[in-house]
Amino acid sequence: MKMGDPRRVSAGFRFNGKNMKEELKDYLTSVTYTDVASGSSDQLDITIQNIEMDWLNRKYPVKGDRVDGTITFRNWEKEGRDKRLSCGIFVLDNIKYSGGPLAAQFGCLAIPANGSFQTRERTKTWKEVTVHGIAKEIAGKYGLQLNCSGPDVKINSIEQSQKTDSAFLYEICNTYGMSMKVYNNAIVIYDQTSQEKKSSSAELTRESFVDDNWEYEDALVGIYTGARISYKSGNDSEEISVYVGMKAENAAGSRVLKIDETADSVSDAYHKAAAKVNRSNESATKLSGEIWPNPKICAGATVRVKGMGKANGKYFVEKSTIEVSGSGTKQNVEMHRCQRRLSYAPKAAPIPASQTSRNYKTGDIVNFSGGMHYVSSHPGAKGQSAKAGPAKITLGPDSAGNGKAHPWHLVHTDNTSNVYGWVDEGSFS
Repeated sequence: MKMGDPRRVSAGFRFNGKNMKEELKDYLTSVTYTDVASGSSDQLDITIQNIEMDWLNRKYPVKGDRVDGTITFRNWEKEGRDKRLSCGIFVLDNIKYSGGPLAAQFGCLAIPANGSFQTRERTKTWKEVTVHGIAKEIAGKYGLQLNCSGPDVKINSIEQSQKTDSAFLYEICNTYGMSMKVYNNAIVIYDQTSQEKKSSSAELTRESFVDDNWEYEDALVGIYTGARISYKSGNDSEEISVYVGMKAENAAGSRVLKIDETADSVSDAYHKAAAKVNRSNESATKLSGEIWPNPKICAGATVRVKGMGKANGKYFVEKSTIEVSGSGTKQNVEMHRCQRRLSYAPKAAPIPASQTSRNYKTGDIVNFSGGMHYVSSHPGAKGQSAKAGPAKITLGPDSAGNGKAHPWHLVHTDNTSNVYGWVDEGSFS
């Protein structure tokens, strides 16, 4: 790279479609772009000098103006090769002026121009809907596009009680293990499990952090291997307790989250339980700090950390904040290490013990639903996955020495299934 052509970063804006390059040329002092993966809106803060008071008079902007922001990294990888980071579409939400020295700050949020999306509280009962269906109705109300990926979840009934549409949609996405943000005039809902499996967009080492400014935290509190939750059966409203986890509930090292709420169905229960475990486990290992600016590292991306000992691994970027000013460009990131995540889909609907004991006995031919079979009926027994198919009950809960954790012994009757061992209550019908 030539000495006269150094790396540099610049920010550009359009207000209501008008290029503001000339208007801001002698005024712009700093720009801060806050990019989040989920849970809130992206934000753009523009700070300008107001020495001549122009921006408090003839240049005074209007709240609700549309603002398009772009950050350009010039000559970033080599001479003549620029990297352009689109910050998306924002609404001018807050205008602030101050003196000593005279300055103005324009706060912009990635929300619809109709402010009621995050200000007007509503009450509504939603019945026989899905998360994507609720999002579609809300997006349509505010003229937003909707981009959904990942599995959808059916909801029998849910109450929106004195909540804004924004807060309500964030809440249900979080409840059912989905991530959501508003970006570029669209509601974006995605499956973080799939996102974390994608290839890393960049690599970080200790040298990537400016002045060795980083913080690593590894905690045990709030880390779980599974959860237990109850749901009500559709026929008689009997409350049934189910467990979802990465290992047997009573196995050595298991940490089980007890969820004090009742789900509407077995599917509802599994989604809620897995979501709570996954969200809690995201706080297990965190890494944050100021890095040398890199447009490839943005919220929702994954990066690979190397050369930092036990802190090494693959991380998910929760938040990226880029500040461009006359003194240079800064970027701060907040990340969590990608963990093994619980599956959202149950293998089979568990059946109450009272029903299974009454309906099944040794010698019955049943249809195994697929899932785990274990080497013994006792808690902590080793197991592995088996295929679904017809099987014969060879031992039941009343057999001598039954450990009760996996109370039924099945043997497959043809080559459809390979089940041969102890299985859980409700894993066959």
